[in-house]
Amino acid sequence: MSATTLDQSLPLPRMGLTALVWAVIGTLTALIVAGLALPLHAPIGAMYWDSFLYLDAANRIGQGQVPNVNFFTPVGPLEYYLSTWTLNLFSNAQPMYAASWSIAFVTIPLMALVLWDIARRAPLVALAVAVPFALYTLLPFNTTEYYNFPGSDGFGIYNRHASQLVYVLAAALLFVRRQWLLAALIAALMLALFLVKVTGFVVAGLLCVVALAAGRVHVLSAIASAVVFAATLAGLELATGMISAYLADIAALFRINETSMAHRLVQGASRTGGTVIFAGLTCLVLLFAMPVRALPDQPRWRAAFDHPVIWIGAAVAGGIFFESQNTGSQEMIALWPVIVHALARMLSEPGAHAAKAGVALLAGCTVLPPLVQTIQHAARANLAMVRQIAPDHANWGRAGRITVRPRMLERFERMRAHYIAWPEATRALAERRELPAYVLYSEHDFQVGLMHDADEVAGELARLEAEGLSYRTIMTLDFANPFAFMLDKSAPRHIAIGADPYRAVPEPDAAVYEAVADTDIVLEPLCPYRDNSRELRAIYAPALTGHVKVTLTDCYAAYVRPAIAAQLTR
Repeated sequence: MSATTLDQSLPLPRMGLTALVWAVIGTLTALIVAGLALPLHAPIGAMYWDSFLYLDAANRIGQGQVPNVNFFTPVGPLEYYLSTWTLNLFSNAQPMYAASWSIAFVTIPLMALVLWDIARRAPLVALAVAVPFALYTLLPFNTTEYYNFPGSDGFGIYNRHASQLVYVLAAALLFVRRQWLLAALIAALMLALFLVKVTGFVVAGLLCVVALAAGRVHVLSAIASAVVFAATLAGLELATGMISAYLADIAALFRINETSMAHRLVQGASRTGGTVIFAGLTCLVLLFAMPVRALPDQPRWRAAFDHPVIWIGAAVAGGIFFESQNTGSQEMIALWPVIVHALARMLSEPGAHAAKAGVALLAGCTVLPPLVQTIQHAARANLAMVRQIAPDHANWGRAGRITVRPRMLERFERMRAHYIAWPEATRALAERRELPAYVLYSEHDFQVGLMHDADEVAGELARLEAEGLSYRTIMTLDFANPFAFMLDKSAPRHIAIGADPYRAVPEPDAAVYEAVADTDIVLEPLCPYRDNSRELRAIYAPALTGHVKVTLTDCYAAYVRPAIAAQLTR
């Protein structure tokens, strides 16, 4: 009932397979390093502005701010440190790619340890685990496309990171046999998951409970992992106060997003419906084809917990829960090592060739479609760049290395002219809590316009500064604030990063109001004027009573402190 069964059933040269495993990991590493070192462009995609959060975080961390302690975050602090370190290490890196690939500095070394333990016994299994991991790590795309036109996925980055970490953990729990190594891997992966996204940590905890019940993790290994995990968090808390602040942010997010869990679970299941259905069918065949068999001196209940049906069920249940809290991700990819384990176990069964063929077919239907879709998504987006152009910009630097379809650029210019000519139209929509388009934030022309208008206002502020304007802090009444990064200024402390007023902005306290009141320039986007900006203006209104509203460009107004208001004239 070990992973070696798959290798034994398909006799292939072991040395060649082992070399191929390391070739996959080596090629993955080389491609990511090359991608970060080269001045790549990214095809702009739906909700691309999510990638601006990592620019905001890099600026804040560079200014000495600590995630969760000095600013509210929707996810864990490790996300922002990894992306910031990657941006600093690779001066040419396109920021969206830097953010997406930053997790590889954690996952690749840990997966290499997992594969080292597997390959000595079952190199074919190691290869079956390594290839999907490499593809999901290399391709910074979600498994589901959320817009008709191809583009890069600048959103869902931290969800993909959590999914990749859970993938490595599932592989470790199922295939690593050295208990000291398994204990170290569990501690490292659970720590990373906790500090990346807590819902991924919960899913990982479920898998760890199954592994403990199944006897794959010894009690002493579990205790050692827990001690290392707790000691590391205690050290971080004593050094920075980050952990208690992070837990407070999680509690605040939970209060803001209190909705029916049943509704969210249905949403998560529907978004992964194909995978869930075929995983269920795989379990159904396994239930009849693979009876529970206990090893000598193994309690039957422990053997029951180690049955592939339990593992698949835990991975599916965890995946549904995780996706119920997400917008975009690499859904259910942790099923890959679980399915490989199920196939290896099924092949060890005597006879039952029809059942084995059925399990293999259903297993393929479970895990292959999301991988194929991700490859298709990536190929479509990158091939489309052949007919795209790179818009001009003066202030974005490497963050402005994007491409867009000429038709989308034309649409942006026409829509911008409309927004400027008829500002009352979009303002009336915002007052009704509607957007000019139902999927406005997915529209490529909107994302291009967002970058163009930000570049324009940054240029205007740079011109005014050259003429004597002096200011320190800048924020925006919008979801993402790239301006401090673009202009080498400071973002105010205590302000949420990723300011979705309906999901990720807690009710301000005195410290928040004081920080906003002390902010020199608070920008307000106008092209188009949107409901989220209107709502953010209402949230921070008590702190803006002393600011003076001025017009900076056709598409940006600003609330500025009176001492510098006279300097902000066109």
